[in-house]
Amino acid sequence: MDCQFKSQGDDMSFTAYGNVKNVVDKALDVAMDGCYTKSINDHKDNGTTPSLLWSHDAYSMPVGKIHRIEEDSKGLFFEGKLSKTAAGSDLYVLAKDDAINKFSIGYNVIQEKMNREKQVNELHEIDVKEISFVNFACNDESTLQSIKSHFDEGEFPTVRELERLLREGGLSRKQAMMICSVYKPSIKSSLDLSSLKKYSMFN
Repeated sequence: MDCQFKSQGDDMSFTAYGNVKNVVDKALDVAMDGCYTKSINDHKDNGTTPSLLWSHDAYSMPVGKIHRIEEDSKGLFFEGKLSKTAAGSDLYVLAKDDAINKFSIGYNVIQEKMNREKQVNELHEIDVKEISFVNFACNDESTLQSIKSHFDEGEFPTVRELERLLREGGLSRKQAMMICSVYKPSIKSSLDLSSLKKYSMFN
């Protein structure tokens, strides 16, 4: 989504929206009202904030610090400050030039619901781990890696991950949504997960 970067003077501080509610994203997810509330409160209770990263890169150093987050009528609003490192300085210049104008959040899904009528996945509660400056707001490869890690650990993918996997496997959006509407990942199945690993998409 557009980050709507607003510089706050010359100390590399800024304000932006990390995510907007009630908008269908490229993964067919919709952030619902109140979905960030518990995560924000948990961060406040623990004296933490989500990490500020470049392109969801958790293996590199952060590019700055998020000082405040809140949910307003539009979405997940936050105040941050880029660090005076090479990466932070570069991002500040690019953002002021509007060369980079998007953010994406990294999160764990706590509560979601498939809306069959609208054919979207409603996010009712998420745990926000990080907010990233990005070139593109939806990362297909990250989704695939998440799905593969579930199978490696003997777990089933989430509803959202399964829908993406079925679409990549050639099913239509309608067919994938129909299957996902009756999918219950919390219920144990007789499906042998190890047998799926012989197929190339899980290797």
